[in-house]
Amino acid sequence: MQKRSDLSDVQKGMIIGFRAKGGSISETANFVKCSRAAVVKVYRAWQYDTIQNHRRGTCGAPRAIDDRGERRLRRYVRANRRATVEQLTAQMNQGATKSVSSTHLSLRTMSTPTCELFFLRMMASTSRTM
Repeated sequence: MQKRSDLSDVQKGMIIGFRAKGGSISETANFVKCSRAAVVKVYRAWQYDTIQNHRRGTCGAPRAIDDRGERRLRRYVRANRRATVEQLTAQMNQGATKSVSSTHLSLRTMSTPTCELFFLRMMASTSRTM
Protein backbone atom coordinates (compact mmCIF):
# COMPACT_ATOMS: atom_id res chain seq x y z
CA MET A 1 0.00 0.00 0.00
CA GLN A 2 1.29 3.41 -0.95
CA LYS A 3 0.97 6.61 1.01
CA ARG A 4 -0.54 9.77 -0.40
CA SER A 5 2.86 11.34 -1.01
CA ASP A 6 3.93 8.28 -3.00
CA LEU A 7 0.99 8.42 -5.38
CA SER A 8 1.57 9.65 -8.91
CA ASP A 9 -0.57 12.36 -10.50
CA VAL A 10 -2.28 9.67 -12.57
CA GLN A 11 -3.25 7.71 -9.45
CA LYS A 12 -4.49 10.90 -7.76
CA GLY A 13 -6.57 11.62 -10.85
CA MET A 14 -7.98 8.09 -10.77
CA ILE A 15 -8.94 8.55 -7.10
CA ILE A 16 -10.63 11.88 -7.77
CA GLY A 17 -12.48 10.55 -10.81
CA PHE A 18 -13.61 7.33 -9.14
CA ARG A 19 -14.82 9.15 -6.00
CA ALA A 20 -16.50 11.93 -7.99
CA LYS A 21 -18.33 9.28 -10.01
CA GLY A 22 -19.79 7.89 -6.79
CA GLY A 23 -17.40 5.11 -5.82
CA SER A 24 -16.96 4.32 -2.15
CA ILE A 25 -13.69 4.80 -0.32
CA SER A 26 -13.01 1.06 -0.13
CA GLU A 27 -13.85 0.47 -3.80
CA THR A 28 -11.56 3.34 -4.79
CA ALA A 29 -8.73 2.04 -2.61
CA ASN A 30 -9.05 -1.43 -4.18
CA PHE A 31 -9.23 0.04 -7.68
CA VAL A 32 -6.12 2.22 -7.29
CA LYS A 33 -4.37 -0.25 -4.95
CA CYS A 34 -3.61 2.21 -2.16
CA SER A 35 -4.77 2.71 1.42
CA ARG A 36 -8.19 4.08 2.31
CA ALA A 37 -6.54 6.90 4.26
CA ALA A 38 -4.69 7.97 1.12
CA VAL A 39 -7.96 7.98 -0.82
CA VAL A 40 -9.62 10.16 1.81
CA LYS A 41 -6.69 12.58 1.98
CA VAL A 42 -6.33 12.95 -1.79
CA TYR A 43 -10.05 13.46 -2.36
CA ARG A 44 -10.37 15.93 0.54
CA ALA A 45 -7.34 17.87 -0.72
CA TRP A 46 -8.95 18.07 -4.16
CA GLN A 47 -12.30 19.13 -2.68
CA TYR A 48 -10.74 22.03 -0.83
CA ASP A 49 -8.49 23.03 -3.76
CA THR A 50 -5.20 22.02 -2.16
CA ILE A 51 -4.32 20.00 -5.23
CA GLN A 52 -3.87 22.25 -8.25
CA ASN A 53 -6.60 21.46 -10.74
CA HIS A 54 -6.49 23.68 -13.81
CA ARG A 55 -9.87 22.66 -15.18
CA ARG A 56 -11.64 23.45 -11.94
CA GLY A 57 -9.81 26.61 -10.97
CA THR A 58 -9.82 28.63 -14.18
CA CYS A 59 -13.27 28.12 -15.61
CA GLY A 60 -15.99 30.73 -15.34
CA ALA A 61 -15.94 34.41 -14.56
CA PRO A 62 -13.74 35.80 -11.79
CA ARG A 63 -15.40 35.79 -8.40
CA ALA A 64 -16.75 39.09 -7.10
CA ILE A 65 -16.26 38.08 -3.47
CA ASP A 66 -12.94 36.95 -2.04
CA ASP A 67 -12.34 34.99 1.18
CA ARG A 68 -12.86 38.04 3.39
CA GLY A 69 -16.14 38.73 1.61
CA GLU A 70 -17.26 35.15 2.18
CA ARG A 71 -16.52 35.46 5.89
CA ARG A 72 -18.49 38.71 5.99
CA LEU A 73 -21.42 37.06 4.22
CA ARG A 74 -21.35 34.15 6.69
CA ARG A 75 -21.48 36.59 9.60
CA TYR A 76 -24.50 38.35 8.08
CA VAL A 77 -26.34 35.06 7.55
CA ARG A 78 -25.56 33.84 11.08
CA ALA A 79 -26.79 37.13 12.54
CA ASN A 80 -30.07 37.05 10.61
CA ARG A 81 -30.96 33.66 9.15
CA ARG A 82 -34.27 34.94 7.79
CA ALA A 83 -32.69 37.70 5.73
CA THR A 84 -33.72 37.86 2.09
CA VAL A 85 -31.26 37.90 -0.78
CA GLU A 86 -31.96 41.61 -1.31
CA GLN A 87 -31.14 42.38 2.35
CA LEU A 88 -27.92 40.35 2.17
CA THR A 89 -26.99 42.09 -1.08
CA ALA A 90 -27.55 45.51 0.46
CA GLN A 91 -25.39 44.60 3.46
CA MET A 92 -22.62 43.23 1.25
CA ASN A 93 -22.64 46.31 -1.00
CA GLN A 94 -22.22 48.74 1.91
CA GLY A 95 -18.64 49.93 1.73
CA ALA A 96 -17.63 47.35 -0.88
CA THR A 97 -15.46 48.19 -3.87
CA LYS A 98 -17.16 45.58 -6.07
CA SER A 99 -20.93 45.43 -5.90
CA VAL A 100 -22.67 42.07 -5.73
CA SER A 101 -25.63 41.31 -7.97
CA SER A 102 -28.96 40.92 -6.22
CA THR A 103 -30.14 38.11 -8.51
CA HIS A 104 -28.16 35.32 -6.90
CA LEU A 105 -25.33 35.04 -4.41
CA SER A 106 -23.54 31.77 -3.74
CA LEU A 107 -23.24 30.47 -0.22
CA ARG A 108 -23.28 26.88 -1.42
CA THR A 109 -19.55 27.03 -2.12
CA MET A 110 -18.97 27.93 1.52
CA SER A 111 -20.46 24.58 2.57
CA THR A 112 -22.17 25.84 5.69
CA PRO A 113 -25.32 23.85 6.52
CA THR A 114 -27.37 26.94 7.40
CA CYS A 115 -26.57 28.56 4.09
CA GLU A 116 -27.30 25.68 1.74
CA LEU A 117 -30.83 26.92 1.09
CA PHE A 118 -29.49 30.03 -0.59
CA PHE A 119 -28.29 29.33 -4.09
CA LEU A 120 -26.09 32.33 -4.38
CA ARG A 121 -23.91 32.86 -7.37
CA MET A 122 -21.34 35.64 -7.39
CA MET A 123 -21.45 37.53 -10.63
CA ALA A 124 -18.39 39.17 -12.06
CA SER A 125 -18.39 42.93 -11.76
CA THR A 126 -17.40 43.21 -15.41
CA SER A 127 -20.49 41.38 -16.66
CA ARG A 128 -22.91 43.51 -14.69
CA THR A 129 -24.31 46.87 -15.76
CA MET A 130 -25.47 49.04 -12.88
